[in-house]
Amino acid sequence: MKTVVFLIICILILSCEKENNVIQDGHYSGSFKYGTVELWESFGIERNNFVEYASGGVMSQKFPIYCLTKGTYKIRGGTIEFNDIQVAQPPNKELSVCDQDFLLRGSYNIEELTDSIISFWRNSTLGKQEYKLKLFYSK
Repeated sequence: MKTVVFLIICILILSCEKENNVIQDGHYSGSFKYGTVELWESFGIERNNFVEYASGGVMSQKFPIYCLTKGTYKIRGGTIEFNDIQVAQPPNKELSVCDQDFLLRGSYNIEELTDSIISFWRNSTLGKQEYKLKLFYSK
């Protein structure tokens, strides 16, 4: 009887799915859609920090029209939250003069999170904000 109980407990423990609370360190690239606007998005992750980059790609980019941010992130349940926000680009610009609706900050719903993909969204003033990014380079 003890063996059966032990086996059931082991099966239950092993069958529990581990929640991914960390994004793999590296550089991610993809798209940012907001209402009718679609822009190229690129950012780096190192531990629990993030920084958005100007991608240099051929698609329309967030920068220089909109400010790029940097800060920290935390994953809780099915959400990702971006905090401690500062302006990454342009240098020396105050957060208060940036278009607040296009800043990567606050809480988003996670759509997909794997070793190489991060996809998250939220509803905002102009409609759905959606980030779909793939790991481009890992550290």
